Amino acid sequence: MSYGFLATNNSNQVLISSDTRNLHLVQKISSPTSITLSNGNYGGIRVLVYRATCNVTPVPFFTMPSTSDYYGCTRVNNVGGNQWDIEILKSGGAYDYPELYVFADARGSSPTDVYGMKIFRDDGTAAFDSRLSPLVVAGGLSVTHPSNPKPSFPYGLNAHNCESSEADSGGMLIPDQYNTYSVTLPYKPMFFFPSLAQAERESLFRAEDEACDGVYTKGNCIGFYRYYKWESTYWAFYRGGLRRGVNQVFAGWITASFGCNWTYYQDGGVLGIGTGSNSGSGGNGPYSNETLNLSAATVIIGDASRYD
Repeated sequence: MSYGFLATNNSNQVLISSDTRNLHLVQKISSPTSITLSNGNYGGIRVLVYRATCNVTPVPFFTMPSTSDYYGCTRVNNVGGNQWDIEILKSGGAYDYPELYVFADARGSSPTDVYGMKIFRDDGTAAFDSRLSPLVVAGGLSVTHPSNPKPSFPYGLNAHNCESSEADSGGMLIPDQYNTYSVTLPYKPMFFFPSLAQAERESLFRAEDEACDGVYTKGNCIGFYRYYKWESTYWAFYRGGLRRGVNQVFAGWITASFGCNWTYYQDGGVLGIGTGSNSGSGGNGPYSNETLNLSAATVIIGDASRYD
């Protein structure tokens, strides 16, 4: 830029620039407005929705109250005017939900203080306003997720019309892979992390049976013969998540959706003459059995205690 304002630190990193819009705190939301999904199986699933008020698109940071659960922001949706629904996906069974810190550029809210420093862009809109609690970045890193959230299945399930319980299928499909990253975390870390990585895993179970109302002679049924076949495909859809340690961040997976699809086939005959067949299907079909968006994802870390 030829004219404007630029502030850098000792490492020549940009702190404030009139060419870019700095983020400022708009709102802290202590608990979710609604919970649209709560399930204790599949590693635990909680879909939490926070309603925010912001004049421009918000940038959400969330805390991780549990060090055993994974978290990720899966959606930021404008529901009308300056109202936004921010969706956080969480694993585990704990009910200690994240706090949400909503940031936006200086147009996102109006200051209450009279005095301060305000930096303008060349179009006359605010790039920085010291009266609005600017975001202080404490750290950041780039993470990738393992390509397979569930490489192997520990046991089998019922092939008959998806009759395995949700606890059994959910236990089999719990994601168990993650990548580990070392990072220095602040006193009360908060994270900006949009969940982009997606994966689906499924397992097909098949069973066959036959019955003869009569006798078998040389491998043939003398009498009424029936043949049955069942197939059930149990599946889970995963989104990328983050879990924190003391000075570590783990990039793993959270189950976001699940289901099972089944098919049934029956055929029969008498003395080698077919008597007709019967078939059926039901349940929810799976997504494609693949992993998407595995490119590196940016994580921005701040200290939430600055804004409490």
